[in-house]
Amino acid sequence: MASVSDIAKGFTISGLIDADARTRERFRVVEIPVAEISDHPANVAYSMDEEGIRDLAASIRKDGITDLPLVRRLPEGGYQMISGHRRKAAYALLAEDDPAFAKLPCRVVDRMSDDDAIVLLHTANYFTRELNVLERAEASRALKVEVAEMRKSDPSLKGVRTEDIKAAIISAHTGKKVSGKTVQRQERTAHLVEERLIPEWREEAVAGNLTDADIERLSKVGTDEQKRLFAAGDKPRAPREDALEGALRKAATQLSKAEKAASESAVTDAARSLIADVKASVTRLEEASW
Repeated sequence: MASVSDIAKGFTISGLIDADARTRERFRVVEIPVAEISDHPANVAYSMDEEGIRDLAASIRKDGITDLPLVRRLPEGGYQMISGHRRKAAYALLAEDDPAFAKLPCRVVDRMSDDDAIVLLHTANYFTRELNVLERAEASRALKVEVAEMRKSDPSLKGVRTEDIKAAIISAHTGKKVSGKTVQRQERTAHLVEERLIPEWREEAVAGNLTDADIERLSKVGTDEQKRLFAAGDKPRAPREDALEGALRKAATQLSKAEKAASESAVTDAARSLIADVKASVTRLEEASW
């Protein structure tokens, strides 16, 4: 079976931005007129808020650009942005008043397929900025098609979970450890935001004002209750566990352990009978509590 970490190395852009001497030769830096760089259509999944662009422009004017954008040369001519859409927008804003910003220094890749461009665009966003709940899930979901293609060409991937391959690719780009379970959870949370929350709460989630637990609880109540909570400025509270429910939960756990021990070790008939009696009592209490 192929190593997930080895697979991920084939998709990392770290080699494009490190200090390796070959980087300058393979991916030269070119100053390109901003107007000649087209945006990648897949970037519509990410926020391009005007206030953020203005703040970035002010930072670039003061300190310069420290992280060069990555573009690819298109077969038909011209350039397409892969990583750096916000920096491009900031340069365009600055160029309105200062012609010195009419050209943007970029690293150029001469040969990059459409599929690789999409993978790099989404995973590069992990590397360069903080993403909201929907953007982060979109970035990982975008890898689904690429992972499917990888499976077709590499039979050794059979048995490797899709979320683990996604996580490895993302980790290779960001330098931060991301688990398959985290990827899976982020995608599920985004699905709840997109499908279960009313627009008002959806905006709160995108703004980062809701925890995953908040989103989970909101997804379980109806539209009218969500509207009432939003109007009141309240978030749904975690359900309180009463004493009986807590005791039953603890008893059920202890019974599970006792049954396992009974199945693995020699026990007397009396012990088995006692376990069965307690189990029956817990069951009756559960039914009565419901």
